[in-house]
Amino acid sequence: MCGIAGLICKNGFDSSVINSFVKTIQHRGPDDHGFYKVENAFILNTRLSIIDIESGHQPFISDDENIVLVQNGEIYNYIELKQELIDLGYAFKSSSDTEVLLVAYQAYGANFVNKLNGMFAIAIIDKIKNKLSLYRDRLGVKPLYIYQKDDTVLFSSEIKTFTKYPGFDNTINDQAIHNFLVYNYVPIPQTIFKYVSHIQPGYFYEIDLGNYSIAKTQYWKLENSKEDLVCSDEEYLKDIDELLLDATKIRLRSDVPVGAFLSGGLDSSLICAYMHKITGKPFNTYTIGFKEKEFDESEYAKYITNKYGLNYHEKILEADIVELWAKTTWYNDQPHGDISFIPTFIVSEFAAKDHKLVLTGDGGDELFAGYTKYLSLEKYDVSSKAFFDSISLFREGGFINSLYTSEFKEKINLEGAFNLFSNVISKSSNKDNINQALYFDTVQLLPGNNLVKPDKMAMANSLETRSPFLDYRFFEMMMRVPGNMKLKNNDTKYILKKLALNHFSEDHVYRKKQMFTVPVGEWFKTKLSSYLIETLSDERFVSRKIFNQDLIIQMVNEHISGEKNYTRELRAIVNLEIWFRQFID
Repeated sequence: MCGIAGLICKNGFDSSVINSFVKTIQHRGPDDHGFYKVENAFILNTRLSIIDIESGHQPFISDDENIVLVQNGEIYNYIELKQELIDLGYAFKSSSDTEVLLVAYQAYGANFVNKLNGMFAIAIIDKIKNKLSLYRDRLGVKPLYIYQKDDTVLFSSEIKTFTKYPGFDNTINDQAIHNFLVYNYVPIPQTIFKYVSHIQPGYFYEIDLGNYSIAKTQYWKLENSKEDLVCSDEEYLKDIDELLLDATKIRLRSDVPVGAFLSGGLDSSLICAYMHKITGKPFNTYTIGFKEKEFDESEYAKYITNKYGLNYHEKILEADIVELWAKTTWYNDQPHGDISFIPTFIVSEFAAKDHKLVLTGDGGDELFAGYTKYLSLEKYDVSSKAFFDSISLFREGGFINSLYTSEFKEKINLEGAFNLFSNVISKSSNKDNINQALYFDTVQLLPGNNLVKPDKMAMANSLETRSPFLDYRFFEMMMRVPGNMKLKNNDTKYILKKLALNHFSEDHVYRKKQMFTVPVGEWFKTKLSSYLIETLSDERFVSRKIFNQDLIIQMVNEHISGEKNYTRELRAIVNLEIWFRQFID
């Protein structure tokens, strides 16, 4: 696990930029760093040593010095791929998975990426082709951003790197602000900066070092085909069990000890069960508890650790979160209305005292329809505006139109968020209602928000996270499974819960789902009421000219009084203001 960054510039660059870039992502890789430069470009890496600690220094350079490669992530099938390359006659100097990438590129060219099972962001300078290529993993587990303006291209694992480039244009993308307030995150491929976007998951970009043109190739996508994997429950359970076992096993490949995040929910509980099944040994688990019982799942986490004899570690989250809210926003690079970034940061900091690597249960909800929002599909067609409104933070065409200033409304498309949704949903038109919703969350919610959280919050603490549920083979398989095997008779995760009954009590499996979040809505009424009022009354906030200030104050007063519940809306607006203060002011 690492960070990568680089630059291509027609007018060259000052070498001091390299060091500036390194500093912005050093938390991602505090153990080592390295770079390689040519006349008008450079690539760099900051390294968190997990595999081949002694010989894994990056960049890796081919013997003829024509190929130079850096990566962020892990290649889980590197052992099998390495053997395949050895059988073809290639030799290796280290045990690093990064060297396997270098040799695979030499053997297979740009399509080497199809051989990989992993989470990765990769940069390659190919002197023969005179190109710099950028690869991102299929689901977007590892972040990779690109800045493009005129004859300058920057890339990095984190957006904040670009702010250290002397010519960086930080013009705000106003449409992204609107989309954020509808989605609760900035949907990809855009970002809140006009000239910054995501390298899209499942793509590689080839940048010509001569004319600075960029060719984009999609190497992987979920097929828009009808569900054809129609089996009995027993057959599904067998397939899921085998794949989850293998996905967990290859994610345990490491030269450092492995721990686990354990919320007490179904997904993290299953990962711990499979880790124990494979290793047969106790390992450390890390749990966040809350004094507010309606948010606390620690008793369920203890059930799992007691059952398997694991080492339980718990930290109680207090209400003093304001400083952390600003800190996590800095690491996030963009505004996020999801405040569970804060407990994720805290549990990462907690685990990082003992580990460099933990396994998590991320991805299970998007695979098996775990969110209660999917229940509204009983009433609405997935492509309808009614369904979109039911899952939106602010509803387009509703209150949000009054909330904006007339000046801001002139800069945006007030139907832009739904248009984006419709475009994505149309690419899954042959699937059933439930799988279309899961398709959208796979290609938008995961890389836009839910994968940002474990990556950015863990890497802020120099901790690597791996999730077996994020194995791309799972998504290929489950998209072929009918939606009624995931959401059945108002029961979310139907088939996964059946599997879980082989491991846990019925009470543990079928208890009501709790969201991993922070009770900030209650704190806004009490301990954080002054903070809320001061933040949204501050002259800096008013000067943005985004919101109708009278309506903002009305929302704040009605929430504090208990007349209305604006928890989700207010925390998104507050976080947007925090972001402006971190990155613009």
